[in-house]
Amino acid sequence: MTAMGFVCRLIAASLLALSSAAFAQQYAGKVLTMIVNYSPGGPTDIDARLVARHLPKYIQGISGIVVRNVPGAAGNIGVNQLGESSERDRLNVGFFTWDPVAQLIQHESLRVRYNDLKFVVGFRSALMMYMRRDTPPGINAPADVMKATVVKVGALSPIDTSTLRMRLALDLLGVKHEIIPGYKGTRDIELAIRQGHVNATFTSLPLWNASVKPNLVDTGIVVPLFQYDYERPDGTPGRNPILPDVPAFSEVFKQVKGQAEVPSGDRWQAMRLLTRLVDSMNRTVFMPPNAPAAAVEEMRAAFEKLANDAEFIADYEKVVRSKPLFVIGAPGEVILSELGKVQPSFLSFLRGYIGAERK
Repeated sequence: MTAMGFVCRLIAASLLALSSAAFAQQYAGKVLTMIVNYSPGGPTDIDARLVARHLPKYIQGISGIVVRNVPGAAGNIGVNQLGESSERDRLNVGFFTWDPVAQLIQHESLRVRYNDLKFVVGFRSALMMYMRRDTPPGINAPADVMKATVVKVGALSPIDTSTLRMRLALDLLGVKHEIIPGYKGTRDIELAIRQGHVNATFTSLPLWNASVKPNLVDTGIVVPLFQYDYERPDGTPGRNPILPDVPAFSEVFKQVKGQAEVPSGDRWQAMRLLTRLVDSMNRTVFMPPNAPAAAVEEMRAAFEKLANDAEFIADYEKVVRSKPLFVIGAPGEVILSELGKVQPSFLSFLRGYIGAERK
């Protein structure tokens, strides 16, 4: 190596060290705010607090993470708050259950675009519907939903992804139902189920394992109806491996319509697309649009380390009863990019379907 080459490498190493030190000062002694877009005690909150407990060890100089719940408008209020962060709050992170439908139809409740936020990481999950057994005339198995005169369905917003998927599924089965929107989170709807104000709703894996299954299913109050179909590697629908004991929607459809029948049509294609978007990355972690690039990279690196943290994985499994399924890097960016590739014909169907419910 020449003397000049040695000097150049020394200068480069010194600049890198200064850059790293300067970046670390952004976090030194600070408490990071993690915005959660749903209520305390719900599945999004459960996941977020598990992450907040273990993530600080991988962020240089940080004093800790405080979880701030910002529920409302099917999670969009919390997303807006992160997307409109001031310079002072540019290091905040958002831990969201995201709602791609709000962006697809350009709903007024979502003022920011997910693509404009800085993507950090995602988590895969499984979602399912469940129903009170005492719904007249009595529900003992998923196919019995067809006997119900009308099913009152607890929901977040009239137009969010979770509500649309419940509507699509029940319409495909031919179940008469009434959507009861306005709940701030799935924990709130679970309480309404307990009190008998609504007959059915949905949940995701964390709350299913932490509360719904032990407190409602195992005690005989509710029965699981179905989980949304997992897309297998060969492209066929079926049960998600992380939720093996709950039938897939396509199974219940065959029980109701006949074993030779398969779901089809615009409603089925819409449900499959929304399921692919949401279940492939049910939880999302973002930073504000004005977050420094170095801070985003540091956060991504911290989550990559967390994904291999045996203590975190054990803690997560203890609560959720399944391993955390991280979506790191390019796969998550690909899912986000799908928002810009949706065909106009699908958007037209979606807007018409939403509009039909409002009339």
